Amino acid sequence: MKRLLHAVLITFIIFILAGCNAESFPTDSAYSTPSILSGKMVSIYYIKNGLLTPATYSIDTNVENYITQASTAIDLLFSGVAPEGFKNELADVKLNSLEISGDTASIDVSGEFLAGDKMDTAKKQIIYTLTECGNIFHINITVDGKPYATMLERPQFINLLNPAEYEKDKENPDELSKYLTIYYTDKNKKYLIPVTIKSDKVKAEDKARVALQYLSEGAGNIENLQIFPKKIEIKNLHVADGIAEVDLDLNSLFEFHNETQYAEIAIEAVSRTLTAIDGIDQVQFLINGKTRDYVTSNVSIKNPIKPDRWYNLVK
Repeated sequence: MKRLLHAVLITFIIFILAGCNAESFPTDSAYSTPSILSGKMVSIYYIKNGLLTPATYSIDTNVENYITQASTAIDLLFSGVAPEGFKNELADVKLNSLEISGDTASIDVSGEFLAGDKMDTAKKQIIYTLTECGNIFHINITVDGKPYATMLERPQFINLLNPAEYEKDKENPDELSKYLTIYYTDKNKKYLIPVTIKSDKVKAEDKARVALQYLSEGAGNIENLQIFPKKIEIKNLHVADGIAEVDLDLNSLFEFHNETQYAEIAIEAVSRTLTAIDGIDQVQFLINGKTRDYVTSNVSIKNPIKPDRWYNLVK
């Protein structure tokens, strides 16, 4: 291509440009999403903009093992409370019991679970929330003691754009290798929302370029998700030894001065999108072929970035 991608990262590059003449900061650490002891974190899956989205809570006491972690997560999910801007399809459903044995969690819920057309979404909330907890891989659901579904497993992909196409592809490894999970933000650029699309590219390096293109252009007819402006050119993108090296151009930045507050989530959106691709574990950002230090006083891009497990931290 004569032009490589017009991508994404308007939001934080301004900081870099400004930082060239600003006070310097220490340069011995790299940015990642909030790093908090896993024993004090649980992720609960709600609905945001019609899509399954995790919200991560920091809890006051250590969760000693995956069983108590799962119990804490489920209690939160069925508490009737959801973060502002999120929807909980289980808000009116009562938790009757939760039992965990080995890698299987058995949960019994009230009959409201079967009401309306929310059942499939509510089921996914339970599955994703429980399988975030340590060694839980299988879910049994009963409704007021009556069997509903057994040995449910976490789906391979979240928020599939075309589930019908996936059903045709799921037994074909070559086709499955074309699926990409893109981490968009909500309209307020506060939370990341994962969406899975199918790409016609196979090689990791091609998939990385296509992933960034989707991040800047959107995918399908998804509404209420934020795409980033497309006026920054990616001069080069190279994948080797598990690191995606993204080289950005610095032209035409000043017109985006009002976007600077979104630096951190822009970095996180790109880093999570690229590291969701097999063969990419970290992302190294370059500016005109050179490494830079801090984007903001809290965000360094000097070293390769590997996103933390936890994201969408709810304060």
